[in-house]
Amino acid sequence: MANKIAKVSASTDLVKYFLNIESPRFEDWCYDYSNSYPLTKSLQEKAQAAWSEANNILELQRQERANRRKAASVERAKAELEAALEEVQKTLPEMLEQIRERIEHELELATKPFQWSEIDHPLVNGEWSLHYNNYECWKELSTEVHNESPDGMRSGGLYTVWRTRERGAGSYWTNSISGSKEFFVSRAKSQDEPVPAVIYPHCTIQADEYKTSDLKDIMWHKEQALQKRQRAQEWVEEASSALADINLKWIVYNSNYPLYNRICRAIRAAYQLKTQNEINSAVKRVLASIV
Repeated sequence: MANKIAKVSASTDLVKYFLNIESPRFEDWCYDYSNSYPLTKSLQEKAQAAWSEANNILELQRQERANRRKAASVERAKAELEAALEEVQKTLPEMLEQIRERIEHELELATKPFQWSEIDHPLVNGEWSLHYNNYECWKELSTEVHNESPDGMRSGGLYTVWRTRERGAGSYWTNSISGSKEFFVSRAKSQDEPVPAVIYPHCTIQADEYKTSDLKDIMWHKEQALQKRQRAQEWVEEASSALADINLKWIVYNSNYPLYNRICRAIRAAYQLKTQNEINSAVKRVLASIV
């Protein structure tokens, strides 16, 4: 049932009338009104014009509210930006000292000769321990997927069953940097087979061979260590250039990222920027202005 609406008279200000009612469409108002009162063609034409004018007024009011909220947001962002820039000026000596200290650290890393002890790989570092074990047999619970239950009485799914496990007599190695992980395992396949000879680690003089896969793995670790030195050298050069040019954008970013992020957010809101390139350019320009 339509809501009861007020009747329009000759003295009714139609614009104010429509400002005070809620109806999503003019056609809906016409339908509701015609169910309660006569709706002449002349009244409908006047109501249509008043409806349009009332909507224009409401849109202007909405736009004014949006502009006030936007202006308030911009003012808050400008205040936040001002506070952040004051913090930059206050903490700049501390940030410069932090960059200088890191330059020393990175330079030490970049110029340090490569040592095999840097590679965290059992074939290069750590102490090897040889262990022997006798034949063992035990049962353990195992969770497995079956098309039907092991007893054939139920449908398929996950089932826990007892399985017999065997470990032949033989030997294995552990490394101090790899915990209890077993390397170079040499065990008999069954209880009746003789114990096989010990397999020595590939990195020892007793080893019969040095596997290509092991060598590739070790060389990959070495390459990572060398690349780390190269990145350290590049950072030192970049930092030295930033200090020489007093590049505050780079200095703040690398020494106090939370503060840098505050500045970015404040500039984005204060200047109503959209793209990251615009924000980066504005940050660089603003920070350069306080040097």
